[in-house]
Amino acid sequence: MLFPYRNRTDLDPAYHNENTYAYYNRSARNDVSIVRQKIEEWFSNYPQHEQEELKSRFKKTFSSAFYELFLFQLFSQLGFEIEIHPEIPNSSKRPDFLIKKGKDEFYIEAKETKDKSEKEIALDNRVNQVYDSLNRVKTPNFLLKIDELVLKTDKQPATKNIVRKIEEVASKLDPDELTKELELNGLEGKSTFSHNDDDINLNVSFIPKLPKFRNSTNSRAIGMYPFTSFWGGSEDSIKTSFKKKANRYGLLDKPYIICINAIGIIGNGEFDINNALWGSLAFTYSTNPEDRDERVERKRDGIFLTEKGPRYQNVSGVLVTKVMEFNIADTEYYLAKHPYSNVESNFDAFDLTYYFNDGGSIVTKKGKSFGEILKVDKTWLEG
Repeated sequence: MLFPYRNRTDLDPAYHNENTYAYYNRSARNDVSIVRQKIEEWFSNYPQHEQEELKSRFKKTFSSAFYELFLFQLFSQLGFEIEIHPEIPNSSKRPDFLIKKGKDEFYIEAKETKDKSEKEIALDNRVNQVYDSLNRVKTPNFLLKIDELVLKTDKQPATKNIVRKIEEVASKLDPDELTKELELNGLEGKSTFSHNDDDINLNVSFIPKLPKFRNSTNSRAIGMYPFTSFWGGSEDSIKTSFKKKANRYGLLDKPYIICINAIGIIGNGEFDINNALWGSLAFTYSTNPEDRDERVERKRDGIFLTEKGPRYQNVSGVLVTKVMEFNIADTEYYLAKHPYSNVESNFDAFDLTYYFNDGGSIVTKKGKSFGEILKVDKTWLEG
């Protein structure tokens, strides 16, 4: 089994920096149990001689291992026979799958993208470690509002003394008096705890709990986190992920589909995907005042076509998803056929909605949703 049988009683939510596999393995929450059972069911369908290797990756990098298992289950339900890590001509490297249905065969490669560099992910991990420490602060009458958290170095800050100081400050505050102050002045009139050293700058406000929830430390201490804003979308990360896989195997003897799971928190879905694949939108017009000829076009800066002409013609298509273990019933996907591919391919074999270029226009061929294919309805997490 992927998750060994055990008597689970832990109803706590996941910690910020907690290994996802470890959380799913310990949690007794109903929705987690349902997700765990579904993953276990799919894992039992995975070839037995490959299960140990996949289980090892689940424990280390849960989301990417889950995505490969998801794709295996998806293509299985679509009626494909699947070979894992097939040998290919003229290369010692191996793609994730070779799928076959009748005369149609495709190489499949899975790639996960999170809109962040390795350095940014490492920073997130250090920040999450601080949040996990602060969530253990014992402030029976207050929740913490994190106004500012800045890590100044690549070193993990020590938080033991910070936790102790926050508890000392909170113990001297009267929640009723602070409530009155907040009612008069709002959050701008708040009491604030500040800590600044060589590694960290932290500013925290104390938010009084409602009277019926006071004198308790059973819940997490943090009630509000800093607001985060973003500029731009996810098209660059989609392009980068595609490029890393596009020429990995050179010229292939069969159609090649790159599957990108874009699970970062930024982005605007189909808009960003269209910009990445077909080219970014541009407003064009003539300088002739009598004939402006104003229109919206796509620039030649997409994955499939640039100003220099078609590229990555060894690739037959791209499947972009945003699938995670809890949204398999209703997540959207985008499958696009490369209009200039050197290898002929039959995308009707997938029974999925896909997009293709027809005389300069992007045309849609409708297919099934993931929920229909996987036989999972939108109420599945209700149990």
